[in-house]
Amino acid sequence: MRTFDVKFKRKVVREYLSGKGGYKLLAAKFDIADSQVRKWVGAYQHHGSAGLTRQRGRYTCEFKLEVLHRLAAENLSCRELAAR
Repeated sequence: MRTFDVKFKRKVVREYLSGKGGYKLLAAKFDIADSQVRKWVGAYQHHGSAGLTRQRGRYTCEFKLEVLHRLAAENLSCRELAAR
């Protein structure tokens, strides 16, 4: 699995937000999956630059239950839920 630094992710997101291409066009340009571009754009729109940094850690049972309740209550897709 390839890893990308924050600088690269920010460059891709900026190009998308400035209208230089859609998910598929930018994915082809940078040789990455369009779902990856979509994920980065969503994370950036919701969390700003902090959304582009990789977070590592463990989640408590309470947090996991809260996520599941939110999934059911707000009828979100998995991608929308992950972005939030």
